[in-house]
Amino acid sequence: MIAAGQKAPDLSLPGVRGREAHVYDLHREIEPGRAVLCYFYPADFTPVPTAELRALETAGWDGSDLTIWGISGDSIFAHAAFAEEYALSFPLLSDFHAGGADAYGLAYDDWELHGPAPKRGLVLVDTDWEVRYTWSADDAFEPEREPFAAVSGELEALLGREFDPARPRYDPEQ
Repeated sequence: MIAAGQKAPDLSLPGVRGREAHVYDLHREIEPGRAVLCYFYPADFTPVPTAELRALETAGWDGSDLTIWGISGDSIFAHAAFAEEYALSFPLLSDFHAGGADAYGLAYDDWELHGPAPKRGLVLVDTDWEVRYTWSADDAFEPEREPFAAVSGELEALLGREFDPARPRYDPEQ
């Protein structure tokens, strides 16, 4: 897995925000005063990633200085349905063959007989393309609270504003 302090690889993936399809390029998001938080996960409508994405949505972190991307192996059509079902306002990107996830060291060779897929993980990229925080879980279905609390401190240090470590409020039963 990519480590904090390393240079982040560029990503260019199709995705949707709501029902609007676009190509999302990391190099278009990286600029002074902005950071990007990438949440990788294998598939939409899976229990733990759904709860974690909903927690990121309700955290109130996405804004003028932070972009949040959800990145999974699903199609933009599945993403559109998923975003609508759970009222997700940030873009969901399609990493169908896990090439983007692999560049970050966050790919399963084979997940649930579906072939390559992104693992659950967080990567925070700062304005200088430096990876500031990474976390991953080998088990797509085992809930963990720690990554959200830890990344909030990195966000505060990077962006100079408060990020409540109690948010996102993660409930694996959602």
